[in-house]
Amino acid sequence: MTSLLDETPRYHLGESTCGDLTVADVVDVGRLAKFPLGYGTSAGDEELRTLLAARLGVAADEVLITTGAGTALFLVGLLTEGEVVVVQPGYPPMAGLAQGLAERVRTVRLRFEDGYRLDVAALRAALTPRTRLVMLATPQNPAGVALTRDEIDAVLSATAEVCPEAMVLVDETYREAAYAEIESFATVSPRVITSGSFSKAHGAPGLRIGWLTVRDAAWYEELRRAKFTSAVACGTLDEFLALELLRRADEVLAGKRDRMRAGLAAVSDWVAEQGSRVSWIRPDAGAFCCVRVNSGAGEFYERLAAAGVAIAPGDWFGDDPAIFRLGFAHEPIERLHEALDLMSEALQASGVS
Repeated sequence: MTSLLDETPRYHLGESTCGDLTVADVVDVGRLAKFPLGYGTSAGDEELRTLLAARLGVAADEVLITTGAGTALFLVGLLTEGEVVVVQPGYPPMAGLAQGLAERVRTVRLRFEDGYRLDVAALRAALTPRTRLVMLATPQNPAGVALTRDEIDAVLSATAEVCPEAMVLVDETYREAAYAEIESFATVSPRVITSGSFSKAHGAPGLRIGWLTVRDAAWYEELRRAKFTSAVACGTLDEFLALELLRRADEVLAGKRDRMRAGLAAVSDWVAEQGSRVSWIRPDAGAFCCVRVNSGAGEFYERLAAAGVAIAPGDWFGDDPAIFRLGFAHEPIERLHEALDLMSEALQASGVS
């Protein structure tokens, strides 16, 4: 999966971002000349936490700024003693950190055939009295399918019955990259921790700023101390730029959604043109979707690579190799159409039917 960062394909349809912002998009660069590069605080910039808290419906002292959402997930996993239940397919580091840190990991699998909807009964069956953390995402990566409030309530009901000490970590990184408003679950219960970042919906992965919402005061303090021990503080320049971005987040997000809608429409038309060759799950959010090649996936992937088109194969996420994540807003719309034409040629040449 590191190829997403380390390689530069001709057409990058493996990425889940929606066009990167520049510093000039966020702030007058002249303001940076005399910006002090001292230490930040262990919890993160107070004004940044206050603005995030207002958007999420929590208090500022319930928001912890982290160096990206990945670090946020790591900190929670680091402090968890006991068994962990992970919902997959999902963000690969989520399962990886659980396997490296937890006493035992139990996996609940979502299926393409079920539209990647959460099987609450299967999740409940994976819980034990030793479960201390449930990790899931909404909207989910790689399909962009969002959980409903009823599903979250059912998860909380199951954990309250089987493992009342367990926390539920909800990764909401793609929540604001939605085609219709999706509520945050930050306020649902003190047993819910949410994570997010500026990388995906806002288009600023280079800032490396994420956050956790933690309503349990004891958990918050443990996480703050763990952050201080591992990183001291986030970069103050990153926090400053994140704050300036957050001040105009609605404007930025509106532009990103327009770009995503154009890409989603192009992919919807492309899927329809392929007939029985492929099937897909229409996403609730995110600049990507899951597509399944109905036969001959191996040769199709080889031909795609030879044409310079990169996608994100399903096995990166713990899914069926015949399924892949298709990013449709990282590339400009003209280049997306070019890449989709090459995908059509690869399907035909591979004999996919």
